[in-house]
Amino acid sequence: MRLAVTPFLIVLALCSAACRHEASFSWAGPDTVGPFPGPTPRRLTFNPGDDRTPSVTGDLVVFSRLDGFHGRERCIALLAAAGGTLHRTMCPLPPVSPADTFVDTWVEPVLSPDGRQIAFVWQEGSPAGYYTWTRYLVVAPATDPAHPTFRWQSWYVLPDGRTATALSKPMWLGPTTIRFLASYERVFKVKGGGAERLTDTLMDAYTLVDLELASGGGGAVGIVRGADSTIAYAAVASGGFWLVKSSDSTRLLFLAPGADSAVTVTSFSGPVVDLTDVEGVPVALLSSGTTVEWIDVPTGVVSRLSIEMPLRRIAVVPGTRRFVAEVENTADPLASIGANLWLFSLP
Repeated sequence: MRLAVTPFLIVLALCSAACRHEASFSWAGPDTVGPFPGPTPRRLTFNPGDDRTPSVTGDLVVFSRLDGFHGRERCIALLAAAGGTLHRTMCPLPPVSPADTFVDTWVEPVLSPDGRQIAFVWQEGSPAGYYTWTRYLVVAPATDPAHPTFRWQSWYVLPDGRTATALSKPMWLGPTTIRFLASYERVFKVKGGGAERLTDTLMDAYTLVDLELASGGGGAVGIVRGADSTIAYAAVASGGFWLVKSSDSTRLLFLAPGADSAVTVTSFSGPVVDLTDVEGVPVALLSSGTTVEWIDVPTGVVSRLSIEMPLRRIAVVPGTRRFVAEVENTADPLASIGANLWLFSLP
């Protein structure tokens, strides 16, 4: 007996052939994109969220990233200094119970010189809080920042008796020493009344501090001589440090290795909020946020770069005349649109 093949059976057979599960939804994702070889200034990140506190080790940028996929918790991301696809994004572990409602914030990351460890500030607080409840400087494997090997609470008393509650711009001086800016955090209201009031933070700069790491925590704190009231600093390629102090934030100082005091070198045209060093040239971000200024120390020649959107942090790409900057996405100081990273070059 011969079976008749109806149009319905033909369609059904074709659908069965086309709908094999092992082939339908396989997708390897987008190809890795390398650095864009265009001129500078050049945008490095295109995050609709917020990218902050970059530092550069070798040719790798490490920074704090809020991307919208992890709620209000900030992650750590790594990117080639020339741009391209993110190498990696590492985030706080999910809560172990519904009762854990704390927000974990990872900021100020910096890789060790060999790239094997990462130091950063781990902040924890309530989603409704105006300030951080706890703040730690932690050190962890660069591939696993959620499991620190060193944890040091940053609410601490300096050797001179002052209480510091915050730290910023950590820098590795060696495999067991981290230098940072010690300060006291003050949170206050800045707008209107009622539920629409906004808060802002001021940091009272104290000094530069060296922290000697100890296994499991409990590091020893030492004040850097000659660096009291420092608000910005940068390591000089040939040795020593550039400093700017709160007593006169236009004046550039140099702290030589082993010296007890810093000496005046020159002055910038306006107050300075951040510093970096590009091949021995001091580069300053002025308080306006829209001007980067650098001075050729031997000749005293001053050069400037003007930017339309405010900058908040600058970090040199070692061995080059380039620096990475944290650039706000709006000039409105009360807006919360976020920031992205850009790459700039000195002529």
